[in-house]
Amino acid sequence: MHSPAPRRRWLAWALLLAAPTAFAQSPQCGLFKADEGSATLRISSPNRGEQKHFGSAPSPVAFQQIDGKLQLVNLEYGLPSTLQVRDRGRTVEVDGTVYLLQAPAQCAAAATPADGSCLADAAACLDNRREATPTALEAGCLEGVPGMCLQLADRWHDEAKPTVEADPALAKAALDAALSGIKLPAACNNGGFEQGTPACAAALEADPAVQEQLVKAAMTAAMTEAMVTMTAPTVPVIIPAERRQQLLRLCREVPHGGFCTRVAELSWDAGDPQQAVQALAAACTPGNDTATCERLPALQAVGASLQPQAATVLPCGNYRSDGGLMDTLDFGDAGLVGVGWGSHLRARVEAGDIRIHHDRGGDFVLRPLPGGQLLGLDTWTRFQVFSPTGEGPARCSAPKQFNVLPLPQDCPLALANEDGAEACCTQGKLQGCNILGNRLALSGNWLQAAEHYTTVCRAGVREGCDNLVTAQGNGAELDARATLEQLCKADRSGLHVACDVLGTQNWELITLGGALQKAVDEAAVDDAPAPRNSNRKR
Repeated sequence: MHSPAPRRRWLAWALLLAAPTAFAQSPQCGLFKADEGSATLRISSPNRGEQKHFGSAPSPVAFQQIDGKLQLVNLEYGLPSTLQVRDRGRTVEVDGTVYLLQAPAQCAAAATPADGSCLADAAACLDNRREATPTALEAGCLEGVPGMCLQLADRWHDEAKPTVEADPALAKAALDAALSGIKLPAACNNGGFEQGTPACAAALEADPAVQEQLVKAAMTAAMTEAMVTMTAPTVPVIIPAERRQQLLRLCREVPHGGFCTRVAELSWDAGDPQQAVQALAAACTPGNDTATCERLPALQAVGASLQPQAATVLPCGNYRSDGGLMDTLDFGDAGLVGVGWGSHLRARVEAGDIRIHHDRGGDFVLRPLPGGQLLGLDTWTRFQVFSPTGEGPARCSAPKQFNVLPLPQDCPLALANEDGAEACCTQGKLQGCNILGNRLALSGNWLQAAEHYTTVCRAGVREGCDNLVTAQGNGAELDARATLEQLCKADRSGLHVACDVLGTQNWELITLGGALQKAVDEAAVDDAPAPRNSNRKR
């Protein structure tokens, strides 16, 4: 009779080898909801699903084995996350969020991606998308991988950006300023350094200290040039029409909310609102509850009349929009525009645009439509239609033309050199004073910053006046209103930019905000632990 021991050992080995398959859990199919918050995860097959967070379009996901573990790969962002499956597949955890099965559903058959396709290894495909060719990006997009679609749109957007050339005179000035104070060897004088003579090169090679100073000077000059280029005025990026049409075709074939919204934005910026509405219509499918989709019905209602016209005069009366950061525009006398909460801005007509200056250093930009509405064109009011309500004044006085000077770019070295801003400000260069004020503000010294902002404002530069108001709103012990009144009266024309900033502020709200900020700062100081006495002998 055989001993039962070999049979038991064989059975134990069989169970051990079968364990990974027999006891591994897979999530069930159906709709899962996060136990906290409103995020959902819909699993439709063993390797496909959809993830959604509040206020965003749903994103398709793939389930993929990576390093022996089942992971969720977001096909929009390309981020793999380990799945933890519990309770016989009725509970899954992704990046710390626990999802509970709410509505079970029948699983569809697992999709079998073609060899070499993006979905065959979605994680690697998306990880390498920045180096992929446009052909590969388009192929991945057509597979239903929105991350590849978005990368193609971004690639074509970047290629359409105009090149910003550095000003040679500015570059030379930055280099000369960086080189000033460096004592060169005698062999480098009289043009030896500029011409790179052998004698100068030999002298520099023999002096490591001067070499180090020159390297630092070159880096400072390069940094200054780069920062000046970065702060240059931006111009619209217009993707060629053929590429925009191709993106729209892809959007219709892969109607992912995030991608189609991006196509709509690019079309809008290119001055083609009709094409933008087509892309938005593809983006705003059921389940996509983003703020942008709330604006689609108003755009569709305008229909063929969605053709912005050049403005010649400012509107008069009240306008409203459905949704958006700013949904109220009450045009009144002297170009003042009420925007709700007791706040006013100033409007003007410039090159056919209705421009409304805001305190973020730019303008809201609108144009009239044939039906009498106003269409928002800038990034803040994009896709918004403002319709007249029939309320407000029937006639408005002409807007005031205030004297506003652009901030001079007269101190490029101040951008890269901490001491440069103070030196420039002492010399009366306004860019240096403004940068110095900003640095003081960033360190919390709002009162000192306000002194430099006042200098800039007095010269007629709007940034200085706006920054003064910001200083008071951050709890600085100053009366920006009184300072602006003084500057306005001193000009005597009533058209100094300080007069404009003075008349477009909600001073009650600013005063309240400053008082609250001051109270918060004082409470923080009171709650700080007392410094410990040092035991070190002196």
